[in-house]
Amino acid sequence: MEMFMKKIFIFFAALFFSGAAYAELAPKPPTKGQEAAGRANAVAFKFNARAQETAGNIFFSPYSMYCAFAMLYEGARNKTAEEMRGVFDFYADSAAARGEISLLRREMRKATKGSEFRQANSVWYQFGFSFLPEYEAALKLYYGASAETANFRTAPAKAANDINSWVRKKTGGKITGLFDSSSINQLTRLVLANAVYFKGKWTVPFKAENTSEQDFTLAGGEKVKVQMMDSAGPMKAGYYEDADLQAVGLNYLGGTLRMLVLLPREGKSAVDAGKALTPELLAAVREGLGRDKVIVSLPKFKFSSFWALNTALSGMGMPQAFSQGADFSGMDGTTTFYVQAAAQKAFVEVNEEGTEAAAATGISAVRSSARPSRAKVFRADRPFLFLIEDSRTGLILFLGRIDDPRQGD
Repeated sequence: MEMFMKKIFIFFAALFFSGAAYAELAPKPPTKGQEAAGRANAVAFKFNARAQETAGNIFFSPYSMYCAFAMLYEGARNKTAEEMRGVFDFYADSAAARGEISLLRREMRKATKGSEFRQANSVWYQFGFSFLPEYEAALKLYYGASAETANFRTAPAKAANDINSWVRKKTGGKITGLFDSSSINQLTRLVLANAVYFKGKWTVPFKAENTSEQDFTLAGGEKVKVQMMDSAGPMKAGYYEDADLQAVGLNYLGGTLRMLVLLPREGKSAVDAGKALTPELLAAVREGLGRDKVIVSLPKFKFSSFWALNTALSGMGMPQAFSQGADFSGMDGTTTFYVQAAAQKAFVEVNEEGTEAAAATGISAVRSSARPSRAKVFRADRPFLFLIEDSRTGLILFLGRIDDPRQGD
């Protein structure tokens, strides 16, 4: 009997330990926040592939773009909504789509604890024009959008100035002149705007006395002098490398935001690396990003980008939203609205203390009666990619490429 019990014990012990080993090896299922971030990041990779064709430094906020177009999607129906889902990966079910945007907004507030962070949505309605009460209520309840009225018909310039003032205030003065007479005029009936502002300090700041003028090799091979920040010795940082690139993760104080810098190997193009950036590649970098001793050299930079979104988003698969055949009947019960103009402005500054970044996305709509142990060396002295993301969910807040750190305001 005793021998029998021992066998039973050994049998169950074997089951327990093999089960524990399986649990250790099995990947953890994604959290709801990670799933939502993965869907929101869809436009980041699609737009980034197109943006790489742009010469010079590039910078944009896929998160700001996603939030602004989520408000537009709230009123989209039929083929217009279907095309928008193909680009932004929105849920078809309105309750699920609303829940996801609310979840992402909450996750960003968690991720940026310890940093200065603002996110804001607003909607500007033509004074005296009737919109569906349920559309207005949804923007306020699920998107936290402030509602304003403007007289686009008789005072479009004043309306543009008022909206630009709102954007400037919400972005710490970094984004100005988002709208002008080409995007807001007497035919405009609705404007949707999103603003995002971030200012964070490095967990391990660079010392200003270690910054010096050093060489940076441009894509064409020319060497130019830039202000290069230097850790002047090993610092603890996330580090990854493979045959094609090196990556370093620099954390911000508090929260879970970090900057991830992707440096192609010498002889490889940052433009090509940008085009090759996929969710799978980024997942591999994140997974392999171990804590290591790294000697980091990173140039200081400061610049702004402007993106006219109509052509890009049409080419990505949602042309109907920008045509007179658009169906935004969820806004006012008619199919007379279409997007007149959509644009984003973004700003970034990286220095010894940390990072300041801002973006604003605006959409104006008109009625269709009108139009390891040893220290690694990470030296970013040639073009590179960078992104600011939540290390917990993977949500990409900003994404960019540095061709020449001297380019700036």
